[in-house]
Amino acid sequence: MRRLVRFLAVSFVTSALVLWLAPAAFLRFGLPRMAARAGGVAEVTSAWPALPFGASAAKLRLARDGREIQLDDFRVVLLPSGARLDARIANGNVLVRADGLLAQSGFVRVQDVDLESLAALLQRSLALRGRADGVWRFGPEGSIEGTVSRGAVSIGQPAQFEVPFAQLVVSAARAPGDGGWNVRWVDVQGPPLSGSASGTIDPSGRIDIRAEVRQLEEPVKGFFALMRLPTEPLPLTLPLEGTLAAPRIGAGAATAEPATR
Repeated sequence: MRRLVRFLAVSFVTSALVLWLAPAAFLRFGLPRMAARAGGVAEVTSAWPALPFGASAAKLRLARDGREIQLDDFRVVLLPSGARLDARIANGNVLVRADGLLAQSGFVRVQDVDLESLAALLQRSLALRGRADGVWRFGPEGSIEGTVSRGAVSIGQPAQFEVPFAQLVVSAARAPGDGGWNVRWVDVQGPPLSGSASGTIDPSGRIDIRAEVRQLEEPVKGFFALMRLPTEPLPLTLPLEGTLAAPRIGAGAATAEPATR
C-alpha cells in the first residue's frame, strides 16, 4: 500500500512539474519551429516558467516579411479570468488581457509605444507615426480609444507630404456586421494644423472621412495653396479618401460656410 501511495505521489509531482514546465518549453523550442514553418523567425532568450502557470523570457524577437518586433521582459500567464501578457517595447509597455480560455474578447493596452515598432503586429500599414497611448478592446464590440503624441500623418495625394502634430486623439468602434470601423471622432492639435474628423473605415482599410480644419499655418498652408486646395476662410471641410496606408484628399474639397451670429 505504501509503495502504491509513493508511486502515485511521485507520478503526481512529476506530472505537475512537466505541466508547469510546458509553457516555457513551448516558448523556447516550439514557437521558433512554428514561426519557421510560417515563413517567419522567432528568437527567444532566457525562457523560464512563470507563476502561477505560464512562461517568461528576457527577450522575444519576432520577424516576418521584412517586419520585426522585439519584446523585452516578456511574460504570459494563464489566470482564472483568462490569459495575461506583459512586455516592454523599446521604452514603452504593452499589456494584453483575454477574457476566458477562448480569448474571444479582451483588451490591448499600450503606453508610450512607438507606432513604427508595432508594424509587425498591425494587420496593415498606417500612414501615421508617433508615440501611442491607448486601449484596443477586441471582440464582438471592439473599440479603440487612444492618443498619438509628437507625430505626423502622411498624405499621398494630390502630392506626398506630411502633416506634423502635437497630439492626435481618436475614438472608434467596430461597425455592426461588416467588420469595419465607425470613426466617432478624431481631434488633431497642431500647429501647423488643427482640426477634427469623423467617418468610416471599411474592412479592407479604405477610408471615408470628413475633416474640418480650424487652424492652418505654414508650411502646410503653403502646400495647400500650391495644390490649389482652399486655405480660407476657416474652418475648411476636406474629404479624406484612399486607405489607412495611403490617405488622400478627395475631389470636391470645399470651404465651410462661415458661422452666422
